[in-house]
Amino acid sequence: MVMGKTKEIMPLFDKILESLDIEIPMVKDFPKEPKNHESVAIIGTAGHVDHGKSTLAEALTGKFPSTHSEEILRGITIFLGYTHLDIYSCCRGDDIVTLTSNASKKCPSRTSRHHIRCYSILDHPGHEILLSTMLSGASIIDYGLVVIAANEPCPMPQTREHVAALEAMGVDRIIVAQNKIELVDEKRLIENYREIVEFFEKETNYGIPPIIPVSAAQKINIDLVLAAILEYFPPLKKDTGGPSLMYIARSFDPNKPGTPIDKLIGGVIGGALKSGELKVGDEIEIRPGVITENNEVIPLVSEITSIRSDAGQPLEKAKPHILVGIATNLDPALTKSDGLVGNIAGRPADLPEIVDKIIVKEIYMFDKIIGTKVEMKNYPLRKNEEILLNIGTTTALGVVDSTHDDEAEIVLARPIAMPKGERVAILREIEREFRLVGYGKLYY
Repeated sequence: MVMGKTKEIMPLFDKILESLDIEIPMVKDFPKEPKNHESVAIIGTAGHVDHGKSTLAEALTGKFPSTHSEEILRGITIFLGYTHLDIYSCCRGDDIVTLTSNASKKCPSRTSRHHIRCYSILDHPGHEILLSTMLSGASIIDYGLVVIAANEPCPMPQTREHVAALEAMGVDRIIVAQNKIELVDEKRLIENYREIVEFFEKETNYGIPPIIPVSAAQKINIDLVLAAILEYFPPLKKDTGGPSLMYIARSFDPNKPGTPIDKLIGGVIGGALKSGELKVGDEIEIRPGVITENNEVIPLVSEITSIRSDAGQPLEKAKPHILVGIATNLDPALTKSDGLVGNIAGRPADLPEIVDKIIVKEIYMFDKIIGTKVEMKNYPLRKNEEILLNIGTTTALGVVDSTHDDEAEIVLARPIAMPKGERVAILREIEREFRLVGYGKLYY
């Protein structure tokens, strides 16, 4: 089943199925379709530009996650894209014959299909100038699906950068899809596999992750990726206790051009809850909200009019570990074109304060600049240095006011609202591009 099979690239399907946390004899008791297509975790794609992240997402789910006209025209991912994954088993009696997904409605003949799990998939752009967008998405994902093309040397610059970003944002479980295997011969496939192993062993803290040879374009070994997802990305408990905190990763105007004024509906915010829950009818506040040219901060207050999952299914409640879209009664002019990205939403009493000066503690600076074509030495933060910070889905410019050991006080160009303890990705301008150079934790 695995193209270019070797002693190193072993057939994974049977091995993975043996260790699934599903009791195989009971698989036939799973429903044909779930009552609710509610994701158990959010998977984020990662990897170098044009290595096939969006194509793999489409092969898994049947939906191409890049939908913006500019993305389609240029053939690259620019914004955060999303899609929904349903995993099914194809069974003969008590035995799983293969796995399939919502990308295909078919099972082999004389087998029955049963629904196992749902996942949300967040697709990240791979281009170097869009690293901040990738970091914003990485702040709300649970697991990483790293896509590495077999027809290029490994690691490419943004492979390094994206894997470092996943580590910086606290994503501790990943799967590697060794993509484009249809473009190389067996010798190159093995060489590339060894390059991947060496990269992860020597340059990351992940050790050797599961590596699945695939062709997203020709849909080869997609069942193995599904099996690996079931095995290595277990369901996460939806802890609805604690404050209701939603990180806004997208926002848009749902009204079509030319809609009459009396038919207009409120704007939509999209993202994921980090904790707590929100339900239809709740009053929510969005912080920091609108920031005027004079740096005046105006938080927004609205009511949740409806909630939909990434599968398009109406929900009564939004919970953690699932991508959701929340309709509000806000003026859609505020939400159009991702106007509220970087804000945080929740019940007013649950939200963190709005600040324009922060303390970043437990700072870890990389030894080298990651993502450049030529290796460059990194250096500690310096007083009065201008840096870019990614905190949750917020991107903020700041100036280092002071440093001491592994702490730094930073004055922000614009106010933010993010909870204490959130991961902070630190970027500095290198060769006219902002590069990830370290990370820490947010304090006030």
